[in-house]
Amino acid sequence: CEGRVEVYNGSSWGTVCDDWWDLRDAQVVCQQLGCGRPMAAPGRARFGRGSGPIFLDNVQCRGDEPSLQTCRHNGWGVHNCGHVEDASVICAGAWAAEASGSPAHPTRQVSVPSLGSSRARLRLSGGKNGCEGRVEVYNGSSWGTVCDDWWDLRDAQVVCQQLGCG
Repeated sequence: CEGRVEVYNGSSWGTVCDDWWDLRDAQVVCQQLGCGRPMAAPGRARFGRGSGPIFLDNVQCRGDEPSLQTCRHNGWGVHNCGHVEDASVICAGAWAAEASGSPAHPTRQVSVPSLGSSRARLRLSGGKNGCEGRVEVYNGSSWGTVCDDWWDLRDAQVVCQQLGCG
């Protein structure tokens, strides 16, 4: 579990600036992704420069927040950074949280911010590994599939990013 940190605002992905970025911030990201303890909180675009908007700057987490967006920061989209300052994390785990299924049918799931509720759950199941398979969402009481009407590569890209699959 390592890479550039990006957050989703409901319509697009954006990066996080490395100003004041530290292990407490990485702790929240690693926990949110189910990747164990933070090993490092590199800045200076360690895993490459992002593109598009920079959503968060001067992030100041205590380390126990449920998501990076709930930590103190300058305000959504308020920054004085360029992508050369994109924040990253290196976590101890390897996408371990909430991994389930048998070796023959692994699944990977993650809780993600949702407009309709505070948290929604998303997973892939039935694939050869945790990064391929049928997209399923949890509505609070049961898992269901996602209809493929209008489904395209952009939708798949969001799912892959949310699950940490690239």
